[in-house]
Amino acid sequence: MSDTASRPQRRKKEAADAKAPTGKQRILEAAERLFASRGFMDVSAAEIVREAGVAHGLLFHHFGAMEELYAEVSRVAAQRMNEVQLASFRGRTAREQVASFLRAHLRSVKQREGDALFRARSHNVATHAKVAAIWEASRQEAIDRVCDALGVQAPTPAVRVCLRAWVGFHDQLVLAWLSERTITERQVMDWTMKQLEHLAADVLSVDLDRPTSQQQTSA
Repeated sequence: MSDTASRPQRRKKEAADAKAPTGKQRILEAAERLFASRGFMDVSAAEIVREAGVAHGLLFHHFGAMEELYAEVSRVAAQRMNEVQLASFRGRTAREQVASFLRAHLRSVKQREGDALFRARSHNVATHAKVAAIWEASRQEAIDRVCDALGVQAPTPAVRVCLRAWVGFHDQLVLAWLSERTITERQVMDWTMKQLEHLAADVLSVDLDRPTSQQQTSA
């Protein structure tokens, strides 16, 4: 076969190679599947590299330790969740926007009910400080977006504490709904919004039903 005739085949191979996941990406994808199904403590490095189809040493070459791999998987999962949920603030008023965000959050947790990665976030359980910090940053990003919806500019530390407590209250309701089955999804929404009403009136001095300055509507 001439060199000219083989060029298209080489280009196809190069394009396929470019699309194929790297060893690092294969490790991340395999680790996410295993961590999600069984949790960090019940997954070994040998299982991950076998699932990924890579050499054992490649995991430690890229990540150094299992804890660092788990932190990276958690970071990617948190980023993915934030991108979906933080884009969900829809409505003409603060009440509508926050309710839209909460509904998106409930859809996410329902879809990932059996996901051990997400349980680590919802139960506020982390294997080490870096993972705890990743999920806390995710919560703080959500709080920032709630502040934007409420029209709270430069929230004071006291305001952030109150909103962090509100998020914690919501997380506990979610656990009661999914894990204990003691309350309904509707009650989670109603009670979370009722607590926000108290915060808005008694702490934030915010009217939840005023039109927001940056209205978000569905595309």
